[in-house]
Amino acid sequence: MRVLLATLALLVLASGAARPSVVVSLHPYYALTRSIAGAHADVVRVLPPGASPHTFDPTPRDVGRIARADLIVMNGGLDLWLRDLVEASGVRAPVLEIVSLEGVQGAMREAFPDLAPVDAGGASIGFNPHVWLDPLVMIEAAAGIAEALIGVDPDHRAEYRANLAEVERELQALHDELAELLEGVRGAAFVPFHDAWPYFAARYGLDLVVEIEPLPGREPTPAYLHYALGKIRDSGAAAIFSEVQLNRRPAEVVAEEASVELYELDPLGGAAGREGYADLMRWNAAIIAEALR
Repeated sequence: MRVLLATLALLVLASGAARPSVVVSLHPYYALTRSIAGAHADVVRVLPPGASPHTFDPTPRDVGRIARADLIVMNGGLDLWLRDLVEASGVRAPVLEIVSLEGVQGAMREAFPDLAPVDAGGASIGFNPHVWLDPLVMIEAAAGIAEALIGVDPDHRAEYRANLAEVERELQALHDELAELLEGVRGAAFVPFHDAWPYFAARYGLDLVVEIEPLPGREPTPAYLHYALGKIRDSGAAAIFSEVQLNRRPAEVVAEEASVELYELDPLGGAAGREGYADLMRWNAAIIAEALR
């Protein structure tokens, strides 16, 4: 990390680019930001497809991208490595943290009061940060991204807002499509690999029984696997799910012991066929519908 910060300090230069440079941590926000920016901003993604934000280590190339950024978009909670680099380096680009947006927090409190607790002052106190796996919450995230783009490039305010309106329509239509697709498995036992899926499960009526890996990037203990196996058997789950970005061996062990099918999900996307946010969400929903039906 010290080497990266030193490299970043050497690379901080005033940008002469005609279009603002936007650095985005996670692929779902990268896809959304590109749709809203259109041809008026250069958008780059830090986390490569197949990598996990829980175990990612930035490279000197990533440092250079941050140094040249006019705007940085991150999730918060999962990708603090990006905020640490920005803050420690003194780079002055504004940072948009999605989970801190008032609209996102309001949507979370309204839709998931049990999953997004609030204190007496109304501020969030540590809800699960995987908010992008709910298309309706992403409507609020998209609004925040559009306003951040306007903040660094006000000359294209009208274009950003027009693109935002189209993205909002697409996200609402996506939610309606997923709800219809998953209606047939509403109430089914759902066993994902790690804790990325509580909002998706709650939004579409799945019974999230237990996660295979309680701490992302750390293999579960034998005692925890025994506990998870008991929960799976008691629930009558028809399948369990691994994830593209994480070691699937613990899920394989549990699937063998529980005598259930093992499927694979992708909470982040970026691979072929899952480049767009809607593509990613449809891909996961189709697998879940097939597995639980």
